[in-house]
Amino acid sequence: MASRKEEKERLRQEREERERQEEEKSKKKKRRARMLGAAALLVLALAIIAFVAFSGSDKKSPEEAQKGLQATTGPWEPLTAGLEDRENALGLPAPSDTIYHVHAQLKVFVNGKPMTVPNNIGIDPAKGPVSLHTHDDKGIIHMEAVEPFPFTLGEFFTIWGVRFTPTTLGAFQAGNGLVLETYLNGKKVPNGPGLQMKQSDRVVVMFGKPNSAPKDFKLDAGASG
Repeated sequence: MASRKEEKERLRQEREERERQEEEKSKKKKRRARMLGAAALLVLALAIIAFVAFSGSDKKSPEEAQKGLQATTGPWEPLTAGLEDRENALGLPAPSDTIYHVHAQLKVFVNGKPMTVPNNIGIDPAKGPVSLHTHDDKGIIHMEAVEPFPFTLGEFFTIWGVRFTPTTLGAFQAGNGLVLETYLNGKKVPNGPGLQMKQSDRVVVMFGKPNSAPKDFKLDAGASG
């Protein structure tokens, strides 16, 4: 017959064994819960990726926005056909004339002669304006959006529907003594299409012989407010 001390020791060992088994069960439950949680997150992530891929499947790439742009000697009228596709490809924000509303002014010269920046650039007669547009032929660029946005000169030409690269304007190609230059507030910038426009900026795009056109100008009243 076991002594009282031995019985006490046996009970202690049984209690410790039960505690060890319960702790092991608890660890297994936690590991299982973590695995199930990770699996659920993976399924959710895959679902989100699939949704984004499906919902954006009809959107065009920024490169496709350049297809079909006018590559002529001008004058260049606003290209309404494909306007919405170009807007989506560029990722422009929705228009709003109350939240973010700034103006810049653009003048374009080819071989020393001014080229008209026409009215209604970026305006679909049926759907209204996109967030980058004009209302007159003075070259005043309206940037009106639901949030501040880094609108660029290249985006404006794309919305206009005119081919514009660091070396090409419409049908005009820099080379053989002819240059394509962009000036911001009287100072030459290295990458015209990448120029980010801000309130009251004065922008000149000039193709032709060096110094064949003015590099700065005085803002019209509508561009300063």
